[in-house]
Amino acid sequence: MSEPATPLYSKIYGGMIGGAVGDALGGPVEGLDYQEIERLHGRVETLLPYSREPAEHGPFTTHAGSVTDDTRLNLIICRALLDSGGDVTRGDLARAVTDYYYRHQGKLERAFAEEYFLKGLYGSRKLIFGGQPTNGAIMSNAPLGLIHPADPKAAFAAAFELAYLTDGYAKESAAISAAAVAAAMRPGATVESLIEEALSAAAWYRREGPLWGETIRTFEWARFEGRPNQELIAAALAVAKRYGDVFAIRRELYELLRVSPVGSEAGQTLAVALAMLMAADGDYRQTVIGAVNYGRDNDSYAAVAGAIAGALRGAGAVPREWAETVRLANPEPDIREVAGDLTSLVLAHHQERRRNVADVEELLA
Repeated sequence: MSEPATPLYSKIYGGMIGGAVGDALGGPVEGLDYQEIERLHGRVETLLPYSREPAEHGPFTTHAGSVTDDTRLNLIICRALLDSGGDVTRGDLARAVTDYYYRHQGKLERAFAEEYFLKGLYGSRKLIFGGQPTNGAIMSNAPLGLIHPADPKAAFAAAFELAYLTDGYAKESAAISAAAVAAAMRPGATVESLIEEALSAAAWYRREGPLWGETIRTFEWARFEGRPNQELIAAALAVAKRYGDVFAIRRELYELLRVSPVGSEAGQTLAVALAMLMAADGDYRQTVIGAVNYGRDNDSYAAVAGAIAGALRGAGAVPREWAETVRLANPEPDIREVAGDLTSLVLAHHQERRRNVADVEELLA
């Protein structure tokens, strides 16, 4: 493990622990709407123990700081990245999920991995979670942005490749999120700049004919079909800019973003995360508190938003008490050590690119 005292390590660890803390903050109140959260807890601003029993897609323990499936899958992706040397493919992720599945014998652990395991085996013949565009990919793929610092196009392409864990336009949702993490790592990045870069990466990656593009521009009915993520993000950001408050935006967003009966819908997850980031002006604490107290699938909203805010502001922006509670509640693997390993991986790739650039410059000379 390597932990160089650099802004790079701070941003990588910030993205990792930032997402895990958001997950653990939201987990105990997952599934409630914001009015129920207010009635039961006021405002959730600390790590709570779980009142419900452990579950395959929830926590495995009831301790405060225990993470859910968001962070567990995040760490499996990290394993795939490290085992493949960073040039990860869907096969590498399928192998990492398979290793997890067979390494664990408990019903909870196997039930958590089962859908991802079967998807890796059967591909399009297996409709994961019934084919719904869930946040199964977006909730966990921040590492794909962290290993491509300041390169949102590379992060988008890698994340889209691994988004076989979901279906429909949720693949693009996941890739936009990873691109946002990569753009957040750019020195001098702002909330506005990282969102613009992430959406530009999506436009760069997309392939479609000019006639369909004209249809989208001309007919209102085609806009959501053609650009679902962009439509949801634009609507959510407009509300966030108008109010500038993570609590004031909730009621209006509830109506705008209820696009399906699935609470874990990926486009909604991305739009809520970016809206909270915008309303909080990138402040880590306010971003994740806003996402948690939004309700619905709030552990995923806070995991996605927390990873972007942590990558933007660095590890120092994550309250130390929260970070240490989450690390101690989830000791295997140690998130800090994983962040160090990812940093070493990024450094190795950077050195290789520098050698390649030097060789090309010699050829040009």
